[in-house]
Amino acid sequence: MALATHFITLDIDLTTTGEDLVGAIEAALAEQGEPLRWAITQVNQATQTATVEAVVTTRSSI
Repeated sequence: MALATHFITLDIDLTTTGEDLVGAIEAALAEQGEPLRWAITQVNQATQTATVEAVVTTRSSI
C-alpha cells in the first residue's frame, strides 16, 4: 500500500457548526482522508460559509 496526497477545498456552513468549528472541519476532512494540514482561507459573511484548504492523504494500492 502507498499513500497518495491530495489538495482539497471544502466549504463549511457556519450556521450549522455551532461553537465547534474545528470539530466540524476535522469531521468533514476525515471523510476525504487523513488531514496533514488545513487552514481557513476565506469567510463569506453573506452566505455564512468558510472555505477550508487542506492536504490529506489516502491509502492507494499500486
